[in-house]
Amino acid sequence: MSSARAIAGVDGCRAGWYAVQLRPGHGEIEGTVHARFEQLLQACPPPACVAVDIPIGLGESGERACDQAARERLGARASSVFAAPLRGVLGAAGHEEASRRRRAIEGKGMSIQAYNILRKVEEVDAALRASPAQAQRVHETHPEVCFLQMNAGQPLAHGKKTAAGRALRLALLAPHFPGQAERLLDEHPRRDVQADDVLDALACLWTAQRLVRAQALQLPAVPPLDACGLRMAIHC
Repeated sequence: MSSARAIAGVDGCRAGWYAVQLRPGHGEIEGTVHARFEQLLQACPPPACVAVDIPIGLGESGERACDQAARERLGARASSVFAAPLRGVLGAAGHEEASRRRRAIEGKGMSIQAYNILRKVEEVDAALRASPAQAQRVHETHPEVCFLQMNAGQPLAHGKKTAAGRALRLALLAPHFPGQAERLLDEHPRRDVQADDVLDALACLWTAQRLVRAQALQLPAVPPLDACGLRMAIHC
């Protein structure tokens, strides 16, 4: 299970960011909570490969090609891919202002789901725009697409919040990280880290492992760059 390069899978959580990290020569995954994304990057220093469930690279208008490609693959679970915020809504003081800004750009408001991740998108965007080196080692992924790949390309039959969905995700992770998920699920209080945060972060870790082994898929295959030079791609 060890890698020649440190890898980390990251998911947003109530307390900020939850990371699972596997270091070279270590068989046990370390799970940690960080209030800010910059702190997480310091705890997972270069050259660690970081795969995070958050939009990276933001469009000026319209939908990103990577989100469209992810939805096409997910089929019945396509709704798990929220529309990424437009760059023009960053910095909005609230949902109403964010919707007003988006409406001025393309004639429609911003969903509450997209708004709820806006502050975390802003954190990651600021960190990666400030450092091209960080932008090279931090990759966007989406847990449901990762689990689809683990499941022989088939969308999962149950949602992650259900008992059946959790059992299915645990079963898919077990061959890759044997005995790890169950331990990690009990490490942090649920008020800080939900069970699905742990499983999603492990799915991101699986993708980080595939990235360092040059096995990961990239959606789309030739991703565009946004206006700030950030890659708009989902990896799995």
